[in-house]
Amino acid sequence: MTATRSQLKPLAQVFVILVEAIRLTRRCFSCFLGILFGFLLSGSTLRAATILVTSTANDGPGSLRSAILAATANGTTEKDTILFALTGSGSDLQTIQLSAELPPLPSNLLIDGSSSTGPRVPRINAGVILNFTGPLSFQRFHFFRILEATDITIRGIAFQNLLGPFQFELAVAGIQLRNASRIQIGEEEKGNLFSGAMVALVNETRNGVEAGFVRDVRVVGNIVGLNTTLSKADYNGIYLANAKGLMMEKNLFVNTVLQVTEATNTDGDFISFTDNQANNIDGQPILDGTFLLRLDGVASSNGKTLIENNFLYSVDRAIELKNIQHPLSMRANFLGSSSSLACAELRFAISLTDCRDVTIGTPDGEGTNRIRGSVWQYGSGKMIVWQNQLLGELHPSPTASQGTNTITYFFENILKGKTDPGVVVQLYGTNCSDPCPLKTYINAATADVEGNWTISHNFLAGAYYLTVTKNGQTGTLQPMANQSNAIRLNDISITADTCEANTGSLELTVTDPDLRTVQLQWTSATGESLGTESKITGLTTGNYFLVSKLRAGACETTLGPIQVPAITLQFPPAETREIWTDANADVEILMNAIPGLEYFLFDADSGFSSPIDSSLSGIFFIKAGSYDNTYFIKIKKGNCWSETSTILIRIRKAAGLYFPSAFSPDGDGRNDFWKPITDGSFELYKLRIYNRLGQLVFDADTPELSWDGRLRGQQQATGIYIWVLEAKDRTSVQIRKKGQLLLIR
Repeated sequence: MTATRSQLKPLAQVFVILVEAIRLTRRCFSCFLGILFGFLLSGSTLRAATILVTSTANDGPGSLRSAILAATANGTTEKDTILFALTGSGSDLQTIQLSAELPPLPSNLLIDGSSSTGPRVPRINAGVILNFTGPLSFQRFHFFRILEATDITIRGIAFQNLLGPFQFELAVAGIQLRNASRIQIGEEEKGNLFSGAMVALVNETRNGVEAGFVRDVRVVGNIVGLNTTLSKADYNGIYLANAKGLMMEKNLFVNTVLQVTEATNTDGDFISFTDNQANNIDGQPILDGTFLLRLDGVASSNGKTLIENNFLYSVDRAIELKNIQHPLSMRANFLGSSSSLACAELRFAISLTDCRDVTIGTPDGEGTNRIRGSVWQYGSGKMIVWQNQLLGELHPSPTASQGTNTITYFFENILKGKTDPGVVVQLYGTNCSDPCPLKTYINAATADVEGNWTISHNFLAGAYYLTVTKNGQTGTLQPMANQSNAIRLNDISITADTCEANTGSLELTVTDPDLRTVQLQWTSATGESLGTESKITGLTTGNYFLVSKLRAGACETTLGPIQVPAITLQFPPAETREIWTDANADVEILMNAIPGLEYFLFDADSGFSSPIDSSLSGIFFIKAGSYDNTYFIKIKKGNCWSETSTILIRIRKAAGLYFPSAFSPDGDGRNDFWKPITDGSFELYKLRIYNRLGQLVFDADTPELSWDGRLRGQQQATGIYIWVLEAKDRTSVQIRKKGQLLLIR
């Protein structure tokens, strides 16, 4: 009877296991018997299994090697899982020492080192270390091999090569791929670590065997190029040929080259490279770190390539793209070359060669890239550059035709910020030949009503800083170069000049910089030197500057203008007020007080030499005497005094009245006016005078007014006139009187 393919599959698996077991026989004959006996007992029924690794040895019972063989023997119908439950002590805890390559991994397998309960590599939670100790033959060594397999996930493993670099390039590899698809390397917060001199992923030709293809490979959350203590390790790389459908996301690369070649005649996207970081740990670039993402396309490819939201820092280079024939988009990336350093040599950030359709940035500015380094285009193709912050140079290809090469770009950095409305922000910088940096004014912007500001500038390599000016005060907002003698506005205490009394002062209150190493000089707006101590006094209203420099250096930094403002006050206007009261009564004087002002009460005897009372509330209490009295109030803030307000205290008493019977308004200076004579005061007073015909010739509403014998400027005739008085004095006595007077000419 002829066997079917499904019936032959277990036999093929037996053959693979026997071959591997025979290879191990020389080292561990009992291992061979155990593996073979275990498989025979399992029968022909294959089901998912969870296999525990309990040994850190290279082989033998409980080892990772035996676990892979057991998963292979279990078949690929269901997903098998290899977990780790290692025991040990000291530095060997959870470190598996390998001296030979492990068997190839079967399809449908999960290897999870993040499940280990022992110490883990931080950031990625890798809980198991695979350590290669050699010896190394002239063939390369691979920790894991995925050959002709699919649906495999590897996470939480730290691959570590302690042998150092070798004479032949990249002798040790973390994972080898050949004809592999649907592979996941790492997972967010469960990534793998590739450290030491090794290539992390590879499927290049080895010993005459072609690389094969890689399809649908996800590389997520891994660290390449750091050691287990997360410090910089040796050179690393990823080399994948004949690839399609790659996704690299949220990885950290240090001293790493990624070289990926696109598969031919294959549908689908080439690569999605998003949210990765290179040579950047917790926001701090590794200044001597290198990184290169090199993508090589093929003719007649389809799909697309996306490079988005990455932070890629490198000493000299970042991205090389060659022969990409499908649309490629780069957006929202930070790409930094050595031009990130002040006055460093400008290297390239992006290089394009014969790429058909590359878009850098987006038309709406939402995908703006921050590119520190030059962008070069070679050969044919189309490059569109939209609204990027470019610190470097743009070099379009001279061989690209005008019709296919469209360049629309902002060749500048766009600095944005938010502060208080109306604040003035100024940008200063230098050229690299200036021995004293941070001297040259470049541009300025004023914050809008919401506090937003924007400054655009065509930057070159160099040092830059910003200042902010608010209410006449200016200080350093963002220094962008190392300046040990930098002093900021909030390091200076300002005492305002008061009423032009030369009482303003400026004082440097900061303890750092150390004044033993920093030389200070205060100057006026005209450059006059005012002092070299930390404080200067006796200043008038105006602008001042502070010049500082290291005593051992020649370069100066000027801070200013620093404004000493005058106190400008709007005191309430002076007034004269009457207060009527009974003799010897308690009197309250109440002013409309303004917070922050101080009120002083003076009397006529003391003048203004010394107040008799002071108040912040503007309320005073005095004792009235038997007679009228006068008081004065002045307002003060700082050394500034207001004009004087006069308070008249009047004593109430009954009004006595005498009405003359005649007067002679002839201009001789005697008895020319007529009015009632009184020693009292009135709350109400109304006097009217009539002639014999009943015509009103005079009226008055105060006792001070008198009649001069005229009516609308015309002299009245000699004769008898009638007067009528209606009044109420300060004691509230109602008065109504009338009588006659004689006008004599």
